[in-house]
Amino acid sequence: MVSIEMWERFSFYGMQALLVYYLYFAIAEGGMGMDRAKATALVGAYGAALYLSAWAGGWVGDRLLGSEKTLLGGALLVTAGHLILSGIPGQMGLICGLGAIALGSGCVKTSAITVLGSEEDSSTGEANAQAGPAFQYFYLGINVGALLGPLLTGWLSKAYGFRVGFAAAAVLMIIGLGVYLGLRRRMLASFSPGIRARVEGPQLRLPSNRRWQWAAGILVAILVIIVAFQRGWVSVDRVSSGLLLITVLAAIWLFAQPLAHPAVSMEEKAAVRRFIPLFLCSTVFWMLQAQTYGVLAVFAQERTNRWVGDFEIPAAWAQSLNPLFILGCSVPLAFLWARLRGRAPQLRTTIGGGLILASTGLLLPAAFVHAEQAPLWVLPAAIFLISCGELFIGPGGMAATAHHAPRAFATRFSALYFLTLAIGMSLAGRISTYYDPESSAAELRYFLLVALIPMALGLITLLSAPSFRRRFLQTNPGVAAHGAG
Repeated sequence: MVSIEMWERFSFYGMQALLVYYLYFAIAEGGMGMDRAKATALVGAYGAALYLSAWAGGWVGDRLLGSEKTLLGGALLVTAGHLILSGIPGQMGLICGLGAIALGSGCVKTSAITVLGSEEDSSTGEANAQAGPAFQYFYLGINVGALLGPLLTGWLSKAYGFRVGFAAAAVLMIIGLGVYLGLRRRMLASFSPGIRARVEGPQLRLPSNRRWQWAAGILVAILVIIVAFQRGWVSVDRVSSGLLLITVLAAIWLFAQPLAHPAVSMEEKAAVRRFIPLFLCSTVFWMLQAQTYGVLAVFAQERTNRWVGDFEIPAAWAQSLNPLFILGCSVPLAFLWARLRGRAPQLRTTIGGGLILASTGLLLPAAFVHAEQAPLWVLPAAIFLISCGELFIGPGGMAATAHHAPRAFATRFSALYFLTLAIGMSLAGRISTYYDPESSAAELRYFLLVALIPMALGLITLLSAPSFRRRFLQTNPGVAAHGAG
């Protein structure tokens, strides 16, 4: 299980590190020759589609195939997507390849957690999987794959071209599939009969005729999307704007449900309203973090001096910096929280502070827009600050979502956390169309606006935390201080 997730992340991040360059590099250089602004917009739309497809993957696992078969099918889709990107040139290969990878990754993302959680239950008998060693190895595998994938594919694409880089991602995924298939029988045999039945079959099985109807509908929808892109009926701008609209409407719907439902108490509705500013902060942060895949990737290629002696560092290697910093800083930060114990800052403080940190990261490249090229240290320093912000906002956003969720909507409310990523990704893609590395004035304006607006939001959240805590404790005297959110 850990193997397939690690290799899936290895191949996914390896491909993602190349994507924006493949899209806007000239056809003579092996790329698609796309306009740079459209390329960064498509990267954002692709990221949003991936997180939305996680919902589809969860539905397929629950209603059609079961979580284990969904995991296997998702891994096969990811492998096929990489092979399509490496073997089929042009727009058709791009549409089919990215679509398969996004849908497959969504299936793997949801079903792997379900299967792994069941594995922990079968060995301990407790619904406490996140504290077990399997999830620790799982998380480690994700970050190792995210760290090493761009290093390998970035070097291969620079030396041999994009096709070889995509093919390497496919080979890595095939290795992961091979390891999983070799150990699959043993893993399933280790489950108790009840757990095995739970992961091998859908929990809410649709009637047979309904399953065929859904399968046919999904196939027709995929064909319609492919034809629409191929005929030019759908543009990159429309896809980016459409995904942003869909994700925002989904968030509004998920907020409106508990606020209007009679089963939700007035106290719980107040908690939902208190969560809205934190939701906005988390969404804006993921918009900042997504800059690393689009605008900052372009900055690495076009505006950064990457020479060290006689060696030019591949621009794609910048994508390995975030997981490197996350791995390096997670343990010291966890040690700090453990030392603070009851004195740890409340959620509004950590989320507001994290947003300010991440925003500061984008001010660094802004300082060098008038230089011919930025020094090598600028991009790592910027990504380091964004990564530090992620260590505050990532766990803080998940905790805030769980803390403010109404009891009757706990599972559906948790989907709001993943919507912050989807909205942030699509928003990053949409606004990236205004980035122009060939104009110092436009570049400065972009970095300042994208940094200062989130920084102001983080500052407001940070400064409002003490007064909010006092008001909350006055109206909820029986709640502990950390419950103020």
